[in-house]
Amino acid sequence: MNLEIYWLILGIAFFLLIIFCIPILLQIWLTTKNITLTLDTLNRSLPIILKNLEEITTNINNSTTAVDREIQTISDTVRRFHSAIDGIIGDVQNLVPKAANFPLFRMIKNATAIIKGVRVFLNVFLNKR
Repeated sequence: MNLEIYWLILGIAFFLLIIFCIPILLQIWLTTKNITLTLDTLNRSLPIILKNLEEITTNINNSTTAVDREIQTISDTVRRFHSAIDGIIGDVQNLVPKAANFPLFRMIKNATAIIKGVRVFLNVFLNKR
């Protein structure tokens, strides 16, 4: 009698386990079906996405190359301009001391000093009461 009750309880437990597993198995089956649909959609659209990505990469590479060329051209131009300015400044630095020794510049320097002296003298002479 105990064995029959044991088999009866075991049978009911197994039956309840099967009843509780049916919704879980149904959900697993629906999820698998949705995953299959998603995978099919992804497999259809993935080549197009990869092709677009490849085109974008190519365009970025071309743009980067063009920008690099332009920057190199501008850099060369700036380097030449800097070299020319350095040459001009060097020439001016060499010419200024030599030009200061010309008699005309000495006369202008002396005339400026004389004019300042006369102006100071006149200011002191005329403002003194």
